[in-house]
Amino acid sequence: MKNPGLYAFYEKLYFHEVEAREQMTTRLQIPLALLISIVGALGFMVQNLERGQTGAWAHIFFCLFLASTAFLTASGYHCIRSAWGHDYSMLPVASDWDDYHEQCVGTYAIYPNNRQLVWTAIQTGIHAKYVECASVNARINELRSFHYHMTIKYLIVAVVLGFFAFVSFYFGNLDKSSHNKATEVRLVAPIELKGAENGKSTPPTATATTTADSPR
Repeated sequence: MKNPGLYAFYEKLYFHEVEAREQMTTRLQIPLALLISIVGALGFMVQNLERGQTGAWAHIFFCLFLASTAFLTASGYHCIRSAWGHDYSMLPVASDWDDYHEQCVGTYAIYPNNRQLVWTAIQTGIHAKYVECASVNARINELRSFHYHMTIKYLIVAVVLGFFAFVSFYFGNLDKSSHNKATEVRLVAPIELKGAENGKSTPPTATATTTADSPR
């Protein structure tokens, strides 16, 4: 190896990119958890939405809800692109290097300084692999970082829009549980009245009681 310092530099670059891969995988857990939480919040509002609403609050809610869903979808897309579908380049395993060493020994056996030639060939091969793997992994990490940045960017917008959608959902009385619906009461059996003559009971007349809808 003519330049040991350059060899050490590429070695550090290789391991730096490998560590960056692990760090990126760890960082993606937070936006993934937030994505799941926001999907649950939006699903809650849809499940409890009073159908048939046509007021101003309803239109505001639908616009904010659809916009939040769109940005949430974009954030999820970039999160998936950042997390999966990348093939990192790694150094060959020890058995491959041992086979390469045996090949070098057989190739340079006829030379008087064969040991030095074999050692130089192996170091050159490792150096070339460091350069190749570090370059490939750096491009992958750069692409993953871009998608991670877009994930966070769209996620923040989706959270803000989702918050205002919930505000319109709450203050606009769009929750179906906030409305008291009409209640019908039916008497399906006679009521035994104490003190009735000859032990007879007086069956009451079936009635129905209703209450008008009113907001909570």
